[in-house]
Amino acid sequence: MTTQVRETGMLDVGTHCTFCKQIDFLPFHCKFCDGDFCSKHRLKEDHHCIALQNESTIVSQESKSDGGRFFRSLLPQRAAIRVQQAQAQQIEEPKVKSTLNQHSLNKLLKFFKSKRKSATIRKGKQSSAMAQLIQCKKVAKGDSKIPQQNRIYLYVTVIDDENDSNKYNEVPLFVNKMWPIGRVLDSLAHLLNVKNINVRINTSTQEKLFIYKQTPDAIQQLDTSGRTNDILHDLDNVYIIRGSEN
Repeated sequence: MTTQVRETGMLDVGTHCTFCKQIDFLPFHCKFCDGDFCSKHRLKEDHHCIALQNESTIVSQESKSDGGRFFRSLLPQRAAIRVQQAQAQQIEEPKVKSTLNQHSLNKLLKFFKSKRKSATIRKGKQSSAMAQLIQCKKVAKGDSKIPQQNRIYLYVTVIDDENDSNKYNEVPLFVNKMWPIGRVLDSLAHLLNVKNINVRINTSTQEKLFIYKQTPDAIQQLDTSGRTNDILHDLDNVYIIRGSEN
């Protein structure tokens, strides 16, 4: 009988942790879930207290019932504006920087005006950038000697006043990301059978080819001394235009 009393007394001194079942002689009592825990699991986060689940449920319900305003409140105002601008740009035709030479500017404006409808249809049919890249790789042409890991896939259009607007073709091509932009221009002109006499000393600016890239908000002329890897990316829209008034 004495032994039973001693064992009972020893059990009464400590309490088993509700979480890990280890006996603790100085247990902590949680008023939220009414459990007793050891020092390692005394915090609500440590023993996954039911109170935390209730709090997360309340927050989730508030965010859903608020119609999305709860989520938007977490975003800085400027970030929200940038998101709205990006969405608007998806349905607008590309803008052309007024800093371009007037000759190229007129050609680009004429091109986008004539192709506005078809460009809008194409954007609406895009499923994803990844799917589009896969399709582009299947049909793109380029120098077969370029290693696969160095290839950048582009959509290239030659804009020529002599061509009817309906004859503009957007051609999928690939170039080497290690090349300078000048070599990219030469390669694209060769692949598209476009006359290129840029290297001749006596070539006038009206006869030279210039290369442009479409960005989310503008069209910019590319410096032929720039590095392709820093300027061009997969699925970029590139335009080749002959002539400049400069």
